Amino acid sequence: MSETNKINNPAERQDFSVAILAGGESSRMGRNKALEILGGKPVIAHVIDSLRPLTNDMFIVAEDVAAYEAFGLPICADHYDFRASLVGIYSAIASSREEQCLVVACDMPFVEPALACLLAGLSEGYDAVVPVSRRGWEPLLAVYSKSCLKAMREQIEKGDLAIQHVLDDLKVRYVEIAEIAACCDPALVFININNIVALEKANLLVPRVRKFRRQIGLAPKIDSSPPMVCLVGKKNSGKTTFLEKLVRELISRELNAAYIKHDVHGFEMDREGTDTWRLTQAGAHSVTISSPFAMASLERVGKEKNLDELARRVDGAVDIIVVEGFKCAGADKLEISRSERSDSLACSEDELLGVISDREDAASGLPVFALDDISGVADFIVDKYGLEVRGKDREVGL
Repeated sequence: MSETNKINNPAERQDFSVAILAGGESSRMGRNKALEILGGKPVIAHVIDSLRPLTNDMFIVAEDVAAYEAFGLPICADHYDFRASLVGIYSAIASSREEQCLVVACDMPFVEPALACLLAGLSEGYDAVVPVSRRGWEPLLAVYSKSCLKAMREQIEKGDLAIQHVLDDLKVRYVEIAEIAACCDPALVFININNIVALEKANLLVPRVRKFRRQIGLAPKIDSSPPMVCLVGKKNSGKTTFLEKLVRELISRELNAAYIKHDVHGFEMDREGTDTWRLTQAGAHSVTISSPFAMASLERVGKEKNLDELARRVDGAVDIIVVEGFKCAGADKLEISRSERSDSLACSEDELLGVISDREDAASGLPVFALDDISGVADFIVDKYGLEVRGKDREVGL
C-alpha cells in the first residue's frame, strides 16, 4: 500500500508499534490524569480507541500495572527506575516488536490515526520523525526507530535527560504544521490534559472531534467506545423505572442505547430445565444461544468484570451506554434521590454530573432535574456527549 493510501485508510493495520506513555507523576492534575473521565471514558481510552486499529503491537509503558490492566493491553515497565520522558521513550522503543514505534503520551486524547500514519510513512532513512506544533517540537507524539536506542541509552546513563539533546545527535525528520494540516487539525491533535482546566476545555471539544470523525467516516472504527453514564442511588430509589423511561426517550430520538446493570447479589438469566440451563449445570464455562432475531451469552468469571471491561463488549453501533449502579466506578454519574427513601445523596456532589429528585434543593452546585423530567435529562445527555439526534426533537418528556 502506498503512503498516500495508508493516510487515507488509517484503519488498515500498519507495520509499526504503538506505545502509550503513562508513567508520569500527574503533578499538575493532582491525580492520575490518564484515568480522568473525558466525554464519558478515561482520557487514555481515547488514545487507545484512536490508535488500536492501526497495529497488532500496542502496549502501555507504566509502573502501576493495576491502574491500567482493565484496558486489556500489555504493560511494560520503564527500563530505568527513575521517571523522565526520555526514559519512557527509550523503554517504549526497546519493548516494541516493530522497527518503528509511535510513542504517544497518555494525556493526548485527540491524537488522529491519519497523523500516526503520516509520521510512520516518513520514517524511512530517519532515526525519528517528530511533528512541530505552534508550541514547538512534539517528541511525545513521534515515531522512533530502534536505531535511536544506543544514543538514548548513553545519554540516560550519563544523566542527561533532555530529549532535545538526544535529538540533536540523531537524524530527525521534522514535520511542519502545513504538512500536518493536510491530514488533521493541528489545533486539536496536540492538546494534552495535564490539569483540571485543560480537562474542562477538552470536554467542550469532544463533540467537535466526534463530528469531524463521523464526517470522514472514522467514527465507527476509531472512536468505537460509546460514551457512558451511570444512574446511581440508594436502594429502592427508582433507578430502573427512571432508566426504562429514559431509554424510551433516547430511542424516540433515534439514538441507539445499550444498558448495563450491576447486581451485587448475583443473578440467573435462564430457566430451570432449558437446554442452556442444563449445559450450564453440567459445568460449561460459557453458554451462548443464538436465533435469527437475538442472541444471549452467560459466562462464568473468576472475578467480577469492571465497568470498562463490560463497556468494551458493547456493540460499536451504540450511541450511548446507560448504566444502573456501579457507584464506585470512575464513570460519569447521575444520582436519583427520592424524599420518601432518603434526604441525603449516596455520592458526594463532586462525583456527580447532576441529581434527579423531588427536592429542588437536593444539590447545591449541580443541575437538579425533577423525577418526571425525562426529556430534560435526555437533553442533558445529548448535549454533554455531543450525540447526533437523528429523530425529531422532543419538547416534553414521557
